[in-house]
Amino acid sequence: MKMMPRPAVSPGTARRHPAAYTLLEIALVVAIIVLLVGATVPLVSGFTREQRLREVARELLVLAKTARTDAMTTGRVAEVVFGRKALFLRRGGEEKPTEKFKLPRGMEYALRPLGAEKLLRPDDQAWIFRPSGLCQPLAVRVTEGEAWLEVEFDPLTASLSGESYFIP
Repeated sequence: MKMMPRPAVSPGTARRHPAAYTLLEIALVVAIIVLLVGATVPLVSGFTREQRLREVARELLVLAKTARTDAMTTGRVAEVVFGRKALFLRRGGEEKPTEKFKLPRGMEYALRPLGAEKLLRPDDQAWIFRPSGLCQPLAVRVTEGEAWLEVEFDPLTASLSGESYFIP
């Protein structure tokens, strides 16, 4: 039986073991992952805060559109009533509100009627919708902590006509 010659290993080279990661390489990868996660958490929390603020604005828009449609179809004045912690829809001819949207915990809002310099705290003010479809021009600022979203409503259509926001 013939033996195959082994390749010669030069004296200055050592045999290498299978490749493995060093502790330094693993620590570097973990540090990069921590930095990436740390950078994305504030972005995600700002995004969720903005979505919560927009949800309140959407609910107010739904109440406004419902009040406008109701006023136009029934020929009676309809109102959106701004309570301290909730929004209400009062249909024409009814004394009590029929629909209610309660603000989420930690949120507040304030009103800016046309021409007003300061924001007004809600205290059962009524936003009136006439049978002609017209309503009073209004801006509403929703706040949560330092973040806020302010939406303006068009007096002809009760649609959003503008918005501004600050999300830290």
